[in-house]
Amino acid sequence: MNWDDMRFLLAVAQTGSLKAAARSLDVDKTTVSRRLRAMEAALGRQVVEVSGQGLTLTDFGRRLYRPAEVMRDEMQAVAALAGADTGGALGTVRLTAVPMVINHILVPALSGLRAAAPTLRLELIAEARDLSLLRGEADIALRLARPTEGGQGVLARKLGDLDYAAYGARGAVQDLPWIGYEPRMHYLPQAAAITRAAGAEGAAHISVNDAETLFRLVCCGHGKTLLPRIVGDAEPRLVELPFTHGALPRREFWLMVRRELRELERIRLVVQWVERTLASLPSQAQPTRPPDHRDNGSHP
Repeated sequence: MNWDDMRFLLAVAQTGSLKAAARSLDVDKTTVSRRLRAMEAALGRQVVEVSGQGLTLTDFGRRLYRPAEVMRDEMQAVAALAGADTGGALGTVRLTAVPMVINHILVPALSGLRAAAPTLRLELIAEARDLSLLRGEADIALRLARPTEGGQGVLARKLGDLDYAAYGARGAVQDLPWIGYEPRMHYLPQAAAITRAAGAEGAAHISVNDAETLFRLVCCGHGKTLLPRIVGDAEPRLVELPFTHGALPRREFWLMVRRELRELERIRLVVQWVERTLASLPSQAQPTRPPDHRDNGSHP
């Protein structure tokens, strides 16, 4: 087989479609499709398939992913030793989290990572849904609950807790109405607390399905809501309000990494940056002991 075809496998795994893979490799979609078919013909096995999530790797394709990563990294090392003009690129890391975390926690701290790793290509995937690390949709994920995906294939570590508080626009009128989440999202601790408060004070007239939209509405003075303290305290347009409807929610902050990628330099650099960023934030309850890497799905 043509070993260069492995980079097409990696691109499809990381982007989830022929079009996106072609864009990342700076080729046309037909080239990606042709190279994948050539790989499958040479191996005698199917490596990609169409699913509800787009184009994904087959079980056999997923087993090829780690060797393909190693091959790409080793070829970059060979090129560097040979004096080729690789620009010292570290490669790409795809990090996913909910939009609130991306926009208000990671983006303001991005200059630190860029200074430490100027040749790293970081893809920040702001998604409310949980992208799959095992399917190659992301390399690193930040979650606001104990992960359930991965088994032995994903390493998960608790980084701390997010405390919530009530906020409204500074200088807004008294007796602001509550702004909450749509009914499908009432499984979230903060959504349940808002619903409880709104039931006692008067029904919420606006509901959303995303915390970022919630934040924007509150900043514009349309009502009050519950936000993570690390977001609300950092926003000068907001002021903390009393909450008299039971305990305020707290959510766990978890870092997830695909096991086979954990030793790659670019992964280590991004993980260290995330850990430093969260450790430096005010209004975050830190773990009472240093968290240990643990296999997702198991409880020590």
